[in-house]
Formats: sequence, structure tokens, C-alpha cells
Amino acid sequence: MQTDKFVKLSELVGGEFTVERVDSYVWKKWDDVAKKMLTSEVYEDGFRKIYPVTTDKGKLDMGQGQIGSLLEPVFHAGKADIIGVTYAVKSNGKSGMDIRYYFNHKNKRRNPLLLMTRAIPTKI
Repeated sequence: MQTDKFVKLSELVGGEFTVERVDSYVWKKWDDVAKKMLTSEVYEDGFRKIYPVTTDKGKLDMGQGQIGSLLEPVFHAGKADIIGVTYAVKSNGKSGMDIRYYFNHKNKRRNPLLLMTRAIPTKI
């Protein structure tokens, strides 16, 4: 486990990671002049909401949409828990601002409601 190392999503394309922890969001913005990432606890103009995610591969910074992509496949009955879930990472093959990442969760949990609908007889 190298959870103290920062890892980029681009390094994980074609591989997978397991979520160990998600911390509260922070606001971040890249400063071109100072060549460093600025961080704030409160919203400031131009800053993006970022979630620090600790994985078995290292620490990732993920945006709202990316966190939503992780939560959606494990959402059931108003709850979602991504801790301990493994995701495979794919991209659209582009680079820079055009790159998009896709997450497929590996440990599939069966939705009990879907199983119940299959058990309903077609004839009464």
C-alpha cells in the first residue's frame, strides 16, 4: 500500500484501484503564475470542489462528477458506500482538457429489488 503517494488518474488507465477513504471536499485552483495548487476551505472565485480520495494505489483528487460516477453503481435504497469497492479505470484515449475517465466497479453487488422482480410469476 502506497497511500501516502499522490497518483494521477492517467497513471491508472488500464488498471484498477480500491477506495479506502474519502475526505471532506476542499476547493482547489491551479495558479499559473506561482506554478502551484492553491487550496481553500471555503469557496473562492475560480476554485473547483475537489474530493481527496485515498486508494490502495495512492491519493487521488477527484471532482464532483468523478465521485458521482463512483457512487452511482453502488447506490441502493438511498445509500451508497464506495469504501472497499474496486474500480477499473478507462479513458477516451484523448489528452489534455479533452480526456474523460470512466470507472467500472469490479465487486458487483446484486440489487435485491431486481432479484425480486425476476421472481414474480408471469401467470397468476
